[in-house]
Amino acid sequence: MSKLFPHLFEPITLGSTTIRNRIVSSGHDTVLDDHGHIGDDLVAYHEARAKGGAGLIVLQVSGVHETARYTSHVLMATDESSVPGYQAVAEAVHRHGATIFAQLFHPGREVMDGERGMAPRAKAPSDEPQERFKVVPEALSTDEIKDIIAGYGRAAKRIADSGIDGVEIVASHGYLPIQFFNPSVNTRTDEYGGSPENRRRFLAEVAQTVRESVGPDVVVGLRISGEEKTEDGLVATEILNLIEHL
Repeated sequence: MSKLFPHLFEPITLGSTTIRNRIVSSGHDTVLDDHGHIGDDLVAYHEARAKGGAGLIVLQVSGVHETARYTSHVLMATDESSVPGYQAVAEAVHRHGATIFAQLFHPGREVMDGERGMAPRAKAPSDEPQERFKVVPEALSTDEIKDIIAGYGRAAKRIADSGIDGVEIVASHGYLPIQFFNPSVNTRTDEYGGSPENRRRFLAEVAQTVRESVGPDVVVGLRISGEEKTEDGLVATEILNLIEHL
């Protein structure tokens, strides 16, 4: 183990946050939410991993806007009712010396479940159909885009103020931030579409808003796919171009 991974148990510092080792429980769905909130089951799930020695715990995605409900069991960080849950899981993880991050999320057109048996409704950069879940999204208005960007900031601050050590913007797996950058999905002709600079704008504004909302001491990260490996997906050179310009 030590020869294969000589630094695995060494601490690592991100900004002003030091993580005790390089073992990460990465963000993944658990279906352990309590009607969109963090309850006792989810707290216990992550506390067990912190107690077991993980250095960093990353929570499953947290919706940043009312249009971010992609399943019936997604965590939502859109109002103050979510705060006790984030406080509880932060305290439980910290009790065992681990660090905890949350994921900031909007699915865009990647919506799986509709409400009460209805077909899924989704908001996306354009009305390009999503074949996997058979969704035809509604194109976002400029005002809606601005409100979603602000939602990222509000959710990030709410989460950070609850004691979570960092936030991770989810731009992987074809979700909303990367939809804006993909010209096959984003056919807009306004300030958020067309040129690479315009298609980068949404994620750049999200990142700026999140950083301004949480201040300099909270870790802000980005989860992104290195290459999408789909018929209309982005390739590695395009992803690198996006990252280099953020």
